[in-house]
Amino acid sequence: MATDAWSGIFCTSRARWEAARIVNDVLGTCGHPARVTCSIGAWVVRSGTGRSVVVTTVSQLWQVLLSLPGPRLDVAGVLAGRPPTPVLDAVAASAGATSPSHPPTTP
Repeated sequence: MATDAWSGIFCTSRARWEAARIVNDVLGTCGHPARVTCSIGAWVVRSGTGRSVVVTTVSQLWQVLLSLPGPRLDVAGVLAGRPPTPVLDAVAASAGATSPSHPPTTP
C-alpha cells in the first residue's frame, strides 16, 4: 500500500471519514462536481461523469481531484477560520504540497 507524509494521520477510518467530509465541503463550496467517500484503508473519488478512482493516500486524492475538469479549488479560502485539527491541517497541507503548479488559492 502506498504511503505519503500524512499517512500516519489518516490511518483510522474516523480520520479518513473526516478528511472526506472536509474535502467534500471544499468541492461543494467551489462548485466542483466530484465527491469523495471513504472505504477501508482508502478513499473513492467519484467524478461528475461517473468515473470512480480508488486512492490510498491523501496526496493521490488531491492528484486525482486536481486532474478532473472543474472549477479551481480554493482550499485555503474554504478552510480559513476553521478551528485547526490534525486532520484539517493535514488536508490543507497535502493540498498545497501535492500540486505546486495548482496551489490552493486564497481570498
